[in-house]
Amino acid sequence: MYRIPSKITTRTAGIALSVGLLLAPASQSLATEKVYKTKATDGSTLFSDAPVTDGTMLRTRYSNNYGKPMATASCNGVSLEIMADRAGFIQGEIKAAAAAHKVDPLLIKAIARVESCFDPHAVSVAGAQGLMQLMPTTAAELNVMQPFDELQNLMGGAKYIAKMLKQFDGDLELALAAYNAGPGTVKRYGGIPPYKETQRYVVKVQEHYKLFLAAN
Repeated sequence: MYRIPSKITTRTAGIALSVGLLLAPASQSLATEKVYKTKATDGSTLFSDAPVTDGTMLRTRYSNNYGKPMATASCNGVSLEIMADRAGFIQGEIKAAAAAHKVDPLLIKAIARVESCFDPHAVSVAGAQGLMQLMPTTAAELNVMQPFDELQNLMGGAKYIAKMLKQFDGDLELALAAYNAGPGTVKRYGGIPPYKETQRYVVKVQEHYKLFLAAN
């Protein structure tokens, strides 16, 4: 049995997002984002928010002091139909990851939706990779050897959010904040850190989670 976190609320003030905005195609809010297209060593095409040279991403805007930015390039121009197709394609892997780590599959789905718009090849300006946007060091700690493999990435992300939920006594907001900015940051501030990136992230994941629960 998986666990549905008991706290699906939003204590972060001043960051309310409407359901209509969250359901709108990503291109409406991300039209100004620049997208970089790069050929990976395995021949696949990667889309990122920062330039990549010789396999190294040039982090021109990211600072890990302010929460991990999402892979917005993977959402650029993506319609609701494409989003639904992407989600449907990984439904089996989401269920497997949820069962393995006893996490609600709809929570995993909400995180993957916000992190990468369900793009298994997503790479963010921070260097986070795959569906659940795992940083290379985090992926290594979670034994995710192939971060662009859908099942491995989802397994790693599910394991990590399960760990954060346990660490923060089932408090979904704090667990999500830790997923984005790190558990040490959450502990240091005694709650959701005052980073706009992290605060928006917590709100967006909860809103999508609520929508998925309502539609299920």
